[in-house]
Amino acid sequence: MQLRVREVDTKTTMLRLPVDNATTALRLPDDMLAPKPAAAPESGDSAGEGSGGEGSAASGTPARASAKVADEESVRPAGADPRLAIRTTPAASAAAGPVKPAVKPAAASAAVPEADAESAGKAEPAGKAASEKAAPEEKSAGAEKSAGAEKLEKPRQPQTTASAGTVPPPPAPAPLPEPEPTPDPEPTPDPEPGPTPEPAPEPAPEPAPVPAPEPAPVPAPEPLPEPDPEPLPKPVPQPPAPPAPLPSPESTSEAMEVLAALSARPVSPLRRALKRITIWTVFLAIVLGVVVVAQLLRPLPGSSVKLSTPTSFAFSGNAMEIPWPAKGQSAAEVVGVGSLGGSGQETPAPIASVTKVMNAHLILQAHPLKKGESGPKITVDKQAAQESSDADQSKITLTENQQISQYEALEMLMLPSANNVARLLARWDAGSEEAFVKKMNDTAAKFGMDNTVYADPAGYNSDSKSTAKDQLKLAEQVMQNEIFRQIVAESDTNFNGQKVFNTNTLLSAKNGIIGVKTGSSTPAGGCLMWAAVKDIGGTQRMILGVTLGQPATSTEGILKVVQNVSAKQIAAAQNGLTGQTLAKQGEVVGYVDDGLGGKAPVVATKDLTVAGWPGITATVTLDPAKVGHRAKAGTQVGVIKAGEGEGKVEVPVALKSDLAPPSIASRLLRLL
Repeated sequence: MQLRVREVDTKTTMLRLPVDNATTALRLPDDMLAPKPAAAPESGDSAGEGSGGEGSAASGTPARASAKVADEESVRPAGADPRLAIRTTPAASAAAGPVKPAVKPAAASAAVPEADAESAGKAEPAGKAASEKAAPEEKSAGAEKSAGAEKLEKPRQPQTTASAGTVPPPPAPAPLPEPEPTPDPEPTPDPEPGPTPEPAPEPAPEPAPVPAPEPAPVPAPEPLPEPDPEPLPKPVPQPPAPPAPLPSPESTSEAMEVLAALSARPVSPLRRALKRITIWTVFLAIVLGVVVVAQLLRPLPGSSVKLSTPTSFAFSGNAMEIPWPAKGQSAAEVVGVGSLGGSGQETPAPIASVTKVMNAHLILQAHPLKKGESGPKITVDKQAAQESSDADQSKITLTENQQISQYEALEMLMLPSANNVARLLARWDAGSEEAFVKKMNDTAAKFGMDNTVYADPAGYNSDSKSTAKDQLKLAEQVMQNEIFRQIVAESDTNFNGQKVFNTNTLLSAKNGIIGVKTGSSTPAGGCLMWAAVKDIGGTQRMILGVTLGQPATSTEGILKVVQNVSAKQIAAAQNGLTGQTLAKQGEVVGYVDDGLGGKAPVVATKDLTVAGWPGITATVTLDPAKVGHRAKAGTQVGVIKAGEGEGKVEVPVALKSDLAPPSIASRLLRLL
């Protein structure tokens, strides 16, 4: 450790400080180890000759020990207690100002090796004499103080002054005997500080003093063992001082500071938990309130009507057997339920006067009639009057310019099957027969009658061909017209004062046969489009059929044969057709769902009976009405239907009890 004292003084000195080791040695730098040529060392024997001898002794001491100091890594502690090596009296400290280091001669002599003990002993009385001599002479002592080393102050430890010069470097560590404790020297008061003087010239030589007797050699002290560090006393816990009362705030800012200081006190775990619970409770309450308001303000979903009964029903029992003809072709169906089947090859064949069905359909479509109306008058032209006398075809007697009603013309077309009236209606409607035939073919294509071709309005031309299934499609369409059904169901009528009979002798209200049109010719054979009905659950179920190409027998003509075959088919179909009640009046068939889990029962207002036969399945559908969220009992909410087309059954359904709006709980708990 190096310590700069002053620029004018010796640059280094050696101090012992109480650190982890007992002593600390200060080493001289290499540039200070070489002897100075300007200073002529004096004899070591004159150490007690005043201040000049003291300086030469001090300067000689580091010269002898510098070689050892440069090679040593550390210095062993002095035998004496290092805490007593340097002391500064309070009086001296107060008088001198900043404390300057002073080296105790006894400690310095204890640190040198045994070989230098004598010179160290000589230096000690010289140092004491110099200190005593410097006391009365303040100016001389002040100069020496400025040239001496700075004092190192140990708290509350008195220090002794040292003569000007450098402290001898510490010797090599060697075991030293434990020295006897020596009394501390009297502290010498330091002179008052003054300006740093220039280096004083060497004092004039004084008369040589009487040489003092040489002191007896002091045996080297035994090395002092390093004292074990005493354990520090455990600190005594002191009770915490009560907090000083805060001053009263004089302004808003001070009040806020006081409030912040009060809030800064530590929070207990219980209080922290309660605070968190309070915060989360308020947060959840706000969120819950927002959710409740949003749920209550959301628009309600629409109510819907749904069926609870089965939507289909399979009829059980033996399969229906229809006596299909062995020749020709035939097909039949129950309108709104399904097909009964058919026979024969589906090949276009002449259909004779069955062609007139398409003729009547087009007239009623272009010139519709209401029940009880006769329609516009038609003037009989010359061609219609001339054809009245043709014996080779069916006809009715007409005179030129005769006025007949539309209804009468349709009766003459369908009952006696008059060809001359068929051509008259075609010209009246379309202007020409060719234009009317075109309309017939266009309508056939519209109905999906792909195997049908019409060549004339009456069917007298054998090129007018079709199939049983195609004509069955046409029968289903024309039988929807009330005027047509009324005309074809007539067994006879009066015209020109004469009774005219229907060629279809199967017509019978008792048997349920209501039409429709016969046809016969040599190329076509016996042909018949027929219609019958049967009551199923209070509803008239219509059975339609077409039989073509029936030949004559030895006992019966072709028209009679086809009617007999058709009669058997009608009877079999009527017998096989049955009904099944799916829901009785007042029975629950469904419910109204308000969309939030609320349901109101729905009942049938009358019996729901479906028609069918063994082997088929009837379907039930619901046509719902628009329903709100509040309705009284008995309010109609829809219609259930069974079947298709004109034969379908429709039964209204109504609420069995009041429909109440959704509850608050259901509105709050809804997810979507």
